[in-house]
Amino acid sequence: MKKLLSLILALALIAAPGAVSASAEEELVYGTATLTYAEFYAGDVSSTDSIDAVTSATTGKSGTFANTVSDFVDEETNPDGYHITGVANVNVAVAAADAEAYKAINDTFVEVEEAPAQYKPVAIEDGEAVYSATVFNVADTVTDAEIEVVTDSHWGDYQINIIETGTQHIRNTREDEGFDIGSGILGIIVETESGLKVGMEHLQSIWVQPWEISWNVSVDNTHNEELIYDNLPELDKLMGETVTCVTFINADDAYVYEFDGAYLPVKFEGSLSAEDAEAAGGVTAVAAEGLPEEYAAEYSVEGLDGAVADGELTWTEALPGGYTLVLSDAEGVYAPMSADFVLTTDAVPAVYDAEANALVPTEDGDQALLDAFLANLSSVSVNGKDYAASGRGAVVIVNTEGEIDPEAAAVHGRGEDASSEPVFTEAGSYDLVVTAVGFDQPVSFTVEIAE
Repeated sequence: MKKLLSLILALALIAAPGAVSASAEEELVYGTATLTYAEFYAGDVSSTDSIDAVTSATTGKSGTFANTVSDFVDEETNPDGYHITGVANVNVAVAAADAEAYKAINDTFVEVEEAPAQYKPVAIEDGEAVYSATVFNVADTVTDAEIEVVTDSHWGDYQINIIETGTQHIRNTREDEGFDIGSGILGIIVETESGLKVGMEHLQSIWVQPWEISWNVSVDNTHNEELIYDNLPELDKLMGETVTCVTFINADDAYVYEFDGAYLPVKFEGSLSAEDAEAAGGVTAVAAEGLPEEYAAEYSVEGLDGAVADGELTWTEALPGGYTLVLSDAEGVYAPMSADFVLTTDAVPAVYDAEANALVPTEDGDQALLDAFLANLSSVSVNGKDYAASGRGAVVIVNTEGEIDPEAAAVHGRGEDASSEPVFTEAGSYDLVVTAVGFDQPVSFTVEIAE
């Protein structure tokens, strides 16, 4: 039965373009092997000419993915980072007559007895291994997922988020359990309406929560600067394209997500700036440079009723704090740009109410000013020790209602290795200094922590 199955598969491969070269009498030998990214994606994407290896300037994620190989040894050997050189545990099929030659070419090849449901055909031509299109085992084709496009993510110049609605295949937590697609993922192919297919690489575009896919392009290449992108020529081609399909590749199966289309707006070499200013001043300077001639400029600032004209952003009323000016193309062809700026005040926004154990408005202040202060908290100093009040690693000592949390704690690490460090270690008096973006005057006070 096994021989008959191998014969049938061999015949099928002969009929496929670029498949394993085998006569009807030859059996196939199956196994697993480590492949470079170019070998892994051969025949499945539009081009592998520029795909090489992922270069990471950090070492913290070296063991993140189960099916990758790298030149990482240890922190001392790789102080400046490492390279992910390819994909491990890829199912391959080679004609029995070429099996020994293939083993000599790729010493990672290990034979298996049973034919896998999904595999990469490989032929030996002029003493070299030539890989062709993967024989996919599609476990599910999903048509009801949503796709979101981001053009300035922390992870890349572009990011697409696959948001499932009726299925739950893709890991979107920090654990693999319960998901079909997780840290064992081998690859992802992004396909567009024009037929362009681009392969994505681990820690460059594929992340531990693989519903997020990101990449840089030559014209920007400023996001995620910890990585050197080897495949920029292919990634550049995605600009101005419409994504219609994303295929997630595991060792033994694949999951295909089809979409009506998500347009990837074109990036360009331009810049946008907005100057910091006083909130009560009503005006600040803005500058946009390098806009394409056909760019239909539209400006907006969330939380601020203002208008841009003649190089100035003006408003009638504004609360202090951090803002973001967004410049968009009304036609949607080009990617938006943004610039952060701060509106400031020297007004004291709050006082401490010991009875309420909370910050409250000053006698001549108002609730709106206090709310703006609390929304823009940047740090809290406790007896001279500073704690971040926003961003990664933030410690909530003063909450959004202005209340001081006597149980506040700084969390270090994640998962099983996480530890908690109390801010208020014992009963007694503590001097706090609360600082917020846009407020020149911090709020200082003393709290009493009870037994």
